[in-house]
Amino acid sequence: MHFYDAYHSDRWAIAAVGGIFAQKPSSPAASSASRALAAPIVGRVVDQATGEPLPSATILFPDLRRVTATSTDGAFRFTNLPKGRFLMQVRSLGYTTVVRTVDTGAGQPLDIALVPAATEIGQVVVTGVSASTEMRRSPIPTTVVNRSQLNQAAATNVIDAIAHTPGLSQITTGVGISKPIIRGLGANRVITLNNGARQEGQQWGDEHGIEIDEAGIDRAEVIKGPGSLLYGSDGLAGVVNFVAPDPVEEGKIIGSVATNYQTNNNLLGYSVMNAGNLNGLNWMARNSGKVASNYRNPYDGRVFNSGFRELNGNGYIGLNKSWGYSHLTLSTFNQIVGLVEGDRDTITGRFLKPVVGGNFGEIIGEPQSEDALRTYTLHVPRQQINHLRIGTENNFILDRSRLTLNVGWQQNLRREFGNPADYYEESLFFQLRTVDYSLRYFLPEINGWNTTIGTSGMRQENVNKGVEFLIPAYQLYDAGAFAVSKKTFGKLDLSGGLRYDWRRIEADNLFLDEDEQPVPAPRGEMKFPGFVSTFRNVSGSVGGSFEASEKLVLKANVARGFRAPNIAELGSNGIHEGTIRYEIGNPALKAETSFQLDAGASYETEHVGLRIDAFRNQIQNYIFPRRLPSTAGTDSLSADGDPVFVYGQGDARLLGAKSPSIFTLTRSTGCTSRTASRWCAPKS
Repeated sequence: MHFYDAYHSDRWAIAAVGGIFAQKPSSPAASSASRALAAPIVGRVVDQATGEPLPSATILFPDLRRVTATSTDGAFRFTNLPKGRFLMQVRSLGYTTVVRTVDTGAGQPLDIALVPAATEIGQVVVTGVSASTEMRRSPIPTTVVNRSQLNQAAATNVIDAIAHTPGLSQITTGVGISKPIIRGLGANRVITLNNGARQEGQQWGDEHGIEIDEAGIDRAEVIKGPGSLLYGSDGLAGVVNFVAPDPVEEGKIIGSVATNYQTNNNLLGYSVMNAGNLNGLNWMARNSGKVASNYRNPYDGRVFNSGFRELNGNGYIGLNKSWGYSHLTLSTFNQIVGLVEGDRDTITGRFLKPVVGGNFGEIIGEPQSEDALRTYTLHVPRQQINHLRIGTENNFILDRSRLTLNVGWQQNLRREFGNPADYYEESLFFQLRTVDYSLRYFLPEINGWNTTIGTSGMRQENVNKGVEFLIPAYQLYDAGAFAVSKKTFGKLDLSGGLRYDWRRIEADNLFLDEDEQPVPAPRGEMKFPGFVSTFRNVSGSVGGSFEASEKLVLKANVARGFRAPNIAELGSNGIHEGTIRYEIGNPALKAETSFQLDAGASYETEHVGLRIDAFRNQIQNYIFPRRLPSTAGTDSLSADGDPVFVYGQGDARLLGAKSPSIFTLTRSTGCTSRTASRWCAPKS
């Protein structure tokens, strides 16, 4: 039996964007801030070959979240910027992006000349680095998937949209469920960030997707490997940061409406957005939704119970002033998705819907007609996910230094419905609440060294509210401290740092009576033994980027990573409806650690972009589920006939390389080639 989830080959998308509007109010009054301000920053952007001005070019200070655009004569102007050295990015459609560090207190006009090009020169990344950095100068292997690439993907979820990036793939158990895989590793080995803040759901499950709305992101930045020290445990494979759109230019209000239709599963989607910036008051609000029927593939036709529904919202409001910025953010993700089991009628070959029937009320399979497969109705089994995040993002300019503080509260509600006799019975129901924080202090530049120190961590609490129990209720405490630094020696950029992590997991015991209902200990049968597990680790990373020529850059990085076991690996004991297996955890598991070597080279011109990256990753105490053998030597089965898996450990070694390339034949035509290879070898 085959299920062809990758059904993109015979689907297409139509997108319409409209309703864009703008208005310019009167100029705001000058601020009377007590701190010292830089003189107005003025400049001009032109075509290097012709000297003609470039209107509507974008000038962005990423670390200040200040943006403006050039006028018809190519001129631009910033006022009320703090004094200091900040990275500035200048970009215009069809031209190379220019990145330079600007001293806002110098008072000199900035003349920028752009060269026509179609390659991705000059991309700036904000993930895994102490401050915004030009991607080609960062030794940490990083890939950026921009908004135009996301639009071309015609995907059904945010991971699906970026899964074709070399070195990145996905595990999917349906069109609405995808998890990122970086260099062969996924689940809790990949940290997912929502605009720089940790996204905490139930990442341990194969069928647990990422609760982020693809319509609300501007680009995805992907770190490959444990080279980043800013985020702590779980970044063994890497980090995926879904970055929000840049702020709106001062004095403008904009809006957009987008629609999406996909023929394969009759997906209907929409997104409505409004954003503005009036005298430093910034805001953005977005609402989006999707509904999809059963998808089809060449092997099965339409696949029963593969549809989904989604309703999302996100936005922020805050101030951008000379002292920095402070934003209050909110995002809500709500999804109901069918889970494909694939049972078929042995005579007709049709998919079977589980229903209550027969003389004794047993569960039987009801064959589904082609018309029944064309509806948007979702059946059992299915899952419902509601994720709410409220946070605050703050960036304070302190003379020549800078302080950032991000704090967030998240609630993840995940329900799995698996009883055909009761459509609304919550077989599994996890309530996960998380408070996370990140504090970073950017020290003044000393002899060319840019150093950042900080701390980050979180507290989690998970409660079981369903009628079945797969993992114990638990509390998690996590904290870490780090220091990273970088310096440029001519054409050589060096960076590195250290991080200390501490994590503690306290699992509650659970006793059940004959009716599988919780009772006080020690009455009944023990389902989960209570346990406490504590993990500590020191991680490190050091690397360099050498500009051999204006077009050729060589890179190398060495890093040690760390991942504490998750609650499912430590304490699970039950049937997991999403994976259709009985899982048993192991509280004695040790933390995973890795030692990774990266090396690469990039060659970029206005017509050609070539990159080669290779890695070697050695993992100690790699955790994986394996079938539990019976006393007869066969696979063990649960009382319900499901295969039994238990978590164990061993060492592993991963080797791989990738070579994406872009060739522009003319300014209007071009081609792209992206290849990646990976070899994985278990040591034991």
